[in-house]
Amino acid sequence: MSAARDDTLPDPWHVRLGQGLTQRPWIIDGGLIALPLTLLSVLSAAQNQGYTFFGGPAPWGLVFALDLLTILPLTVRRMRPAWAAGLIALGALGQILTLVGPGFSAFTVPFVLYSVAKFGSRRASRLYLGVALAGAVLLGLYALVQQLLVLPAYAIRLETLFVVLLMTGFAAAVAMVAWLLGDLAGRRRREIAAITERNELLERERDHETRLAADAERMRIAREMHDVVSHSMSVMIAQADGGRYVVAQDPQAAAGAFETIGRTGREALTEMRRMLGVLREERESLLVQPAPGLEDLERMIADVRAAGLEVTFTDRVAEALPGGPPLAEGAALAVHRIVQEALTNTLKHGGPGATAEVTLSAEDGWLVIEVRDTGRGARAEGDGAGSGLLGMAERARLHGGDVQTRAHAGGFDVVARIPLTTEKES
Repeated sequence: MSAARDDTLPDPWHVRLGQGLTQRPWIIDGGLIALPLTLLSVLSAAQNQGYTFFGGPAPWGLVFALDLLTILPLTVRRMRPAWAAGLIALGALGQILTLVGPGFSAFTVPFVLYSVAKFGSRRASRLYLGVALAGAVLLGLYALVQQLLVLPAYAIRLETLFVVLLMTGFAAAVAMVAWLLGDLAGRRRREIAAITERNELLERERDHETRLAADAERMRIAREMHDVVSHSMSVMIAQADGGRYVVAQDPQAAAGAFETIGRTGREALTEMRRMLGVLREERESLLVQPAPGLEDLERMIADVRAAGLEVTFTDRVAEALPGGPPLAEGAALAVHRIVQEALTNTLKHGGPGATAEVTLSAEDGWLVIEVRDTGRGARAEGDGAGSGLLGMAERARLHGGDVQTRAHAGGFDVVARIPLTTEKES
């Protein structure tokens, strides 16, 4: 077997170099664009060829200062495009007004127009496009004024006007093409940013929904664990207490009590394995061990009777609905757990001599579950404050129903309603 690739190895030097330059665009803009243009401007200004200052030679310092003002802002054209465009426009305007004229620094105009259209705001982009087009007109006027001031011996001819118009149109066309290319690149950049932001939002929503689903599953398993453990332990404690007192007088009754303890413990372990199987995603075990439903109520109530609580069970649903109540599997499990929790509470809080009555009935599309006992009721400590009653209410609400509880002097009543569905889930 080949060794797995080591993801901890550092990236090659050229990859790291590219990433560093991407994070610092001013290095590329300054080294590949601004620096060469600055060197060319220095050489041109030093020779002082072609520059005029109101008919005379232009001072070298003025030429170089205006060139720098027009070139150096390129280093921040991606980080501060509007500021760069403003400084370059100011430098170009100074070159035209002093009749120094644009030299190699004229190449900065299409670069900064592209940048402000791609990286700047829409308002700044359109503003500097207008400034560039106005600069093209000023460039044509500059050429015409030079004909009048620098070369006064030559009369203005038709060819001169044609050259001026051609220069103006060419400058405007270059500015427009640079702006259009930048605008298209800016639209693509914004679309990519929007898609990236949308993907990040979807990932956050997916993580949030996953956490909510996990929380809901944990709450469901917590309710299941509470119902199973509380009911089973209550039955086992009652049987153990009873078996301890009758072990000497009636060995056969004690043996029955211990048999009930063993059976209840095994059933509790089976239920816990089933719920833990959900956590381990053992779907096969879920199919082998179906969730308890209405058909298991009789057996569960028999276990409660064996624990010493006299329970009367009346099923009026069979008379109203001969085919059985149309309940989904989850709703049937909720009914089973509600009855189980109510009887467990009677075992724990009802006191000696308490009895319970369980009644199922169908009324106007609702399955009504009534569990009434004759225990301590309002005299019991902590009734209504435990997690069992909250679990019953949560189970009923999960399936569109509700639970009402009432503690009174003669006992405790639990009345739950679950809506009947049109058909059972497969």
